[in-house]
Amino acid sequence: MLKRLEPEIGCWYEDLEQETIFEVVSFDEDDQTVGIQYFEGEIAAIDLETFVALPLKAIDQPEDWSGPFELDEDTDEGPYYGNSNHNDFEQDNPYQFDDYLP
Repeated sequence: MLKRLEPEIGCWYEDLEQETIFEVVSFDEDDQTVGIQYFEGEIAAIDLETFVALPLKAIDQPEDWSGPFELDEDTDEGPYYGNSNHNDFEQDNPYQFDDYLP
């Protein structure tokens, strides 16, 4: 018999019946809904009663959890890609925070 699991934000689960894995990304106590994001990237909301009834197994975060996002640390596109020195972004940015103050 499976132990029924409560949703925990940031934890990964495997649905043993559907053979899918997902992360709990939110929980609305008022509506009793659980926001989940499947490994493939799809986002869904299910009610707490359904979540607790699912045949779930808590799992470790997948090694390649960024799979659906296709992040590439080696590209040189944008201020943060492949660049550990984020100060370059501030130097290249022509807009300063003070420009927006009244």
